[in-house]
Amino acid sequence: MKKSSLFLLIFTVTISCSSKKNAQNIKRVWMLVEYKDYKKEYFVEQKAFLDLTNPERATSKMGCNNLSFSYKIDRSSITFSQGIATRMYCQNNMKLETDFLNEIPSMKNYEVEGNFLTLTSDNGEKISFVAQDWD
Repeated sequence: MKKSSLFLLIFTVTISCSSKKNAQNIKRVWMLVEYKDYKKEYFVEQKAFLDLTNPERATSKMGCNNLSFSYKIDRSSITFSQGIATRMYCQNNMKLETDFLNEIPSMKNYEVEGNFLTLTSDNGEKISFVAQDWD
């Protein structure tokens, strides 16, 4: 009986720590590397990022306006609010920003693998990032 209780305790602590670790790993600044049919070089040129370092409010920039969303993490799921943006007009990069603003609320799952973050929607759409602090 003592052995099974000890095993159960170790198992519970391990599971608890791994889900907490995954949630902690996501709280970084992420550089956009894969989204729709856009080229990775375009993301680099636009300095497209998603900042999840604030536990309640995500910020982002896709090259023009500052974007902001509330978000919540629960194990491997994530929920984003409809985003808000500043109102500057930029001739060449409004499409990426508009696409991202419209699609981020549909992202429901996340996976962190090393220095990579992938957000996925229920219909299979995905957005991939690499950690900004990764060399």
